[in-house]
Amino acid sequence: MQKFALKILVVEDNDALREATLAFLQRHGHYVRGVSSAEEVNDVEGGFLPDLYIIDLMLPAEDGLGLTRRLRAAHPGVGIIVTTALSRIGDRVLGYRSGADLYLTKPVDPEELIASLESLALRLRSAPGAANALTLKASSMRLSGPGGEVPLSAGETTILSAFARAPGRSLERWQPAEVIGGEGQNLPSTGTLEMRITRLRKKLAAIGAEPPGIKAIHKVGYTLCSPLILT
Repeated sequence: MQKFALKILVVEDNDALREATLAFLQRHGHYVRGVSSAEEVNDVEGGFLPDLYIIDLMLPAEDGLGLTRRLRAAHPGVGIIVTTALSRIGDRVLGYRSGADLYLTKPVDPEELIASLESLALRLRSAPGAANALTLKASSMRLSGPGGEVPLSAGETTILSAFARAPGRSLERWQPAEVIGGEGQNLPSTGTLEMRITRLRKKLAAIGAEPPGIKAIHKVGYTLCSPLILT
């Protein structure tokens, strides 16, 4: 089976288990981060857009089911694996109905975890539209399509990663501004944002993306016109 390097966020409140899982996934070539609660997920996402989440269901405060539902609503195409000691069929059904792709019972065998990741990664990249999709290599900041490949700036890479994660590949105007410029006084001006989008459109056209590349939605924001795969 073809293997893919994934960006994986592990949400696990057991410190020892979380660190062991991160180390194991890193040894298999994945890019990983870890947090101990659902509330910490948003703090990580701004600079690390996961392809896949591994979520413990028994989390403090917001539990894993609530987090799974929230992530599935915000990121329909993301991969979600839930892990838990709860093994009854009713618990498993609830996990799947909450949006999980896979439900693994603890203790999870490491080889089963890797096989599950590889299978899920292949399915995500074989989804409808993937054959004609653009490919963003975030680590090397390069974008490829039917017409070739172009280099990207760090800001362009961040914007396209945000489009790839957004429902319907659409962002409200403030979202790309926030991911490239921070918050409050640090946000770029409307003119600066438009200039960045125009540059991105030119690069999308150069690699054969469906025109106009990025469509402006009046008084709302922007939509990326082509499917985009993160690698």
